[in-house]
Amino acid sequence: MSINYKIHNKKPSPLNKEIGQLLDKLKEVKKDKYSFWHNAVGETIAKIAVPTYRKKDVLFVKVHDSVWRFELTRRKNELLESINSNLNAENKIKDIIFK
Repeated sequence: MSINYKIHNKKPSPLNKEIGQLLDKLKEVKKDKYSFWHNAVGETIAKIAVPTYRKKDVLFVKVHDSVWRFELTRRKNELLESINSNLNAENKIKDIIFK
């Protein structure tokens, strides 16, 4: 039995393209939601650490690797001051958890 490659090498369906576009839009919304992060920490840290969610007054941040996680944990107080200076009084963050 032979395989007909013309049947199996179909182009992605329009639905796949739409799903990809929706995922790109969701990433943009998330980036806008945490726009203060990039301003507060700078370009270098923003590339390796991304806020994932916020629960009450705690910001959870996903970090690229353990070495950076250690460094950011050491600089937590400095980062908190910088972040809170970019936020209004009612949105202040009390803690950051790096994962």
